[in-house]
Amino acid sequence: MQQGVNNNSLLNTRRFLPLFSIQFLNAVNDHILKNAILVMITYQGMVLSGMSREMSVNLATLLFILPFFLCSSYAGKIADAYSKVFLIKIIKFCEIGIVVLAAIGFICHDFYISIIALIGMGIHSSFFGPIKYSILPQYFNDRKPLLLANGYIELGTFVAVLLGQMLGSWYMANNQLEIVILMMAFSTFMGLILSFRLEKTLPAGELEKINWNVFKETLKAYRKITTDRNIRNNLHAISWFWAMGVIYTTQLPVFTQEYMGGCAHVFSVLLGLFSVSIGLGSVVCAKISNGHIRKHYVIYGALGKSLFSIVLLALNYSVKTHCLSLGAFSHQLIGLINFILIFFIGFSAGFYSVTCYNELQVSSPLKILSQVIAVNNLINAAYMVLASIICSILLIFINLWWLLMLAVICNCVFVFIYWRWNFRLIAR
Repeated sequence: MQQGVNNNSLLNTRRFLPLFSIQFLNAVNDHILKNAILVMITYQGMVLSGMSREMSVNLATLLFILPFFLCSSYAGKIADAYSKVFLIKIIKFCEIGIVVLAAIGFICHDFYISIIALIGMGIHSSFFGPIKYSILPQYFNDRKPLLLANGYIELGTFVAVLLGQMLGSWYMANNQLEIVILMMAFSTFMGLILSFRLEKTLPAGELEKINWNVFKETLKAYRKITTDRNIRNNLHAISWFWAMGVIYTTQLPVFTQEYMGGCAHVFSVLLGLFSVSIGLGSVVCAKISNGHIRKHYVIYGALGKSLFSIVLLALNYSVKTHCLSLGAFSHQLIGLINFILIFFIGFSAGFYSVTCYNELQVSSPLKILSQVIAVNNLINAAYMVLASIICSILLIFINLWWLLMLAVICNCVFVFIYWRWNFRLIAR
């Protein structure tokens, strides 16, 4: 297998382009389905009998995340024991059944069928997630293209999530079920076709004994992976990134309306800018790293995110009584500054996240890398759920502005903790 690759031709290689396209289409499909169901629950009355819209939305979101808790430890072991390309093909075939089930749920306007499809997509993603990162070191032995590939994966994921959210919400809001179903079918079949274009890989290790008690298996996987202190620190650093991400994206709609004075279209642009800027920051960081792991980029990224967030909060400290259109908001100087600040918050976050993922890949043994990524997905889900619960509780006692300021302060504390972790490791 050829190991070297020109950075400029990375997206043209058979090793990377099909994988990049498959993970992009996978993320698009995930969020088309999820957001289409959320729109049907919120605006079209597709709720569980006797349950409010709010509770139904929260239940759907929870059930989508739940498979990452239940399946990640198994997904990691299986991905390490079998050819990852073979597993991707199986996963893509299974996705066909999930899309068919989702289509039936949409057409019949059935909550139960739609939720089963959503759970199925969560299971599908929990098995695909460990593969998309752990397969890269098998494709690229040279560190420079490996780090750049990670940057592109980050960029593709965030753009795909944004695109899926927009497409699923827009077409379902217009009750264009056939377009939603066709988009999901197209993404699924394209992903399946591309899976046959992937360069073959060999199993990284042997299948380890599986405990079918999911709680014991999950705890066992966590303990096994986190015996290495450097890996453990990186896992929690990445999960902190996702916790902060869910806080920002969840609170941004209300903050845009109440403190920036912008309408829903302003929020859509801000969300898009935030998502794309994270991906751009990841690619830029990967390029300037030049094949090296630079831990201080994590600290720079986290501090940059905190600094730009503090400026954003300082400029938008009072509740607005107006709700400006996108045009009116963009013509104000403070509106343009807000766009710039959101961009640099996301750009800084991209530096943070891709450096952590790069180090995790490089420092983890190849034979258990899928298990490491699987445990990371599990911890990510735990951090995001916990962050959502804590924010919901805090909003009972403080307003949104102070919640975001508290999140920024916590992020600064985490930067200090991360610095201490790595200072001790280096000292040893």
